[in-house]
Amino acid sequence: MNVGSEAPEHPVKLVRAEELRTSLAAAADWLERHRDAIDALNVFPVPDGDTGLNMSLTLRAAADEAAATDGSLGDVATAMAHGALMGARGNSGVILAQLLRGIARALDGHESVDARLLASSLSAGADAAYSAVANPVEGTILTVARRAADAACAAAGRSPGLVNTLEEAHEAARAAVAETPELLPILKQASVVDSGGEGLRVLLEGILLHFKGESVGSGPMPVGMRVDFASLHSDLDDFYGYCTEVLFRGEALEPAAIRARLEELGTCVLAVGDPELMKIHIHTARPGAVLDLATELGEIVRVKIDNMQLQQRDFAAAIARPPEPPSPGVRQDGTSVVAVALGAGFQEILRSYGTTVIAVERTMNPSVEEILRALDDTERIDVIVLPNDRNALMAATQAAAQRPDRQVQVVPTASMPAGLAATLAMSPDQPAATNAPAMARAAERCHCIELTRAVRSARIGEFEVSQGALFATLDETAIGTGDSYSAVLDAAIGLLRGEFEVATVYVGSHGSETEAEMLAGLIRARLKVEVDIASGGQPNYDYIISME
Repeated sequence: MNVGSEAPEHPVKLVRAEELRTSLAAAADWLERHRDAIDALNVFPVPDGDTGLNMSLTLRAAADEAAATDGSLGDVATAMAHGALMGARGNSGVILAQLLRGIARALDGHESVDARLLASSLSAGADAAYSAVANPVEGTILTVARRAADAACAAAGRSPGLVNTLEEAHEAARAAVAETPELLPILKQASVVDSGGEGLRVLLEGILLHFKGESVGSGPMPVGMRVDFASLHSDLDDFYGYCTEVLFRGEALEPAAIRARLEELGTCVLAVGDPELMKIHIHTARPGAVLDLATELGEIVRVKIDNMQLQQRDFAAAIARPPEPPSPGVRQDGTSVVAVALGAGFQEILRSYGTTVIAVERTMNPSVEEILRALDDTERIDVIVLPNDRNALMAATQAAAQRPDRQVQVVPTASMPAGLAATLAMSPDQPAATNAPAMARAAERCHCIELTRAVRSARIGEFEVSQGALFATLDETAIGTGDSYSAVLDAAIGLLRGEFEVATVYVGSHGSETEAEMLAGLIRARLKVEVDIASGGQPNYDYIISME
């Protein structure tokens, strides 16, 4: 597909809030399609996750938050930056988040983007990306960002055409990516380009395609190469440490001062954010010291720690292992779904949607072997697994890794209603790469209220629960106890935020249709929504209520 600078100038001159939202969504789709191909370029001595995956998830978080935001161009840009910061993963994702943050600051206060503002925002993004890295290295995403911004500034000075400016920025990014092996010896040794730089080029290409009116399509792009990782890093006893990422809140946080303290603890240091919210990234032998620093400065929101020694071994083994052919008779088109289900009613509903069901009893703890059997029973190469409970997530992830001949993705649904919502958002004829984000978004929009009796006396949060007492949870958080299910449901409804269109009361094995009707009436009266009643058959919760 040619998106070079030979095409005639496009009539687009301005971009407003809605166009920014749609162009981000298109870029996220395009980057997701190229994810595997970008991942194949990861050949640095410390395999810091998967660049394609990390950048794709970061951009998707930015696009999703922007899509959910009404208001001015500046509001959408701010949401984009916040979503990227909250969703940033890995070194490349954190740098991308900082780049988008710089762009958002440049767009603040404007109602539309012309060629000159586009160019200056790309420059601001490149500046922010460089500032996020303690020791910037050329031949990386930083170089590509700077070259693209410089080309955009030159183009905007010659012509008011926004698409023409984008074309020249993309072409400069392409040339910069091609030059990265000359700037980083390890890339030249492996005969590859920089993965982060290629990710940024693909992002720009996705935006360009959108504004030229071309479809970004769906489904993963083919991986054109496999790197001989062993030839680059043959000493598996090299020290790699722990890739540690921490998101934390505080007051008057200073990125430069925090970076200086982190540099005493490790390498590949990044610190991005604002005075109230900061994300840090470091490779260190002492992840505990990093957590101590974060708690000294504020309150930890999220932590991710990866053992890179194990990651390096797994990566080297995966690269050395040739891909296995698909099993005979497995279809290439579309997506199959495997779902863990507890309760005869939930199992029957999922089967009616064409899902391969892993039926469990009493608890949501299927074995890896059970999940593997279900994967083998599906008819397509692309499979999405819905664990429908956090306790089943690790087993699902482990099972997915055991089937390299299949394209298996796990959508981390946390409840049965979330799994049903995800299933309804699935398009059977589309690949998993297209279905997974849509299914994840549908699951996130589903809120789950669970009503049950305490099997023992305990303290839950700020309240005491006696054995046999009725209590409710909202999205896995215990929120109160009471003398009746109506009372605890009423308390849970009071904590809901947002607007809902439909609710479903799933009756458990110890629930009753009569009480379910009463609970449905309460929901109708409080929220003015349509309410259905269905048999879930779940053993542990008398009633499970989904709000969508």
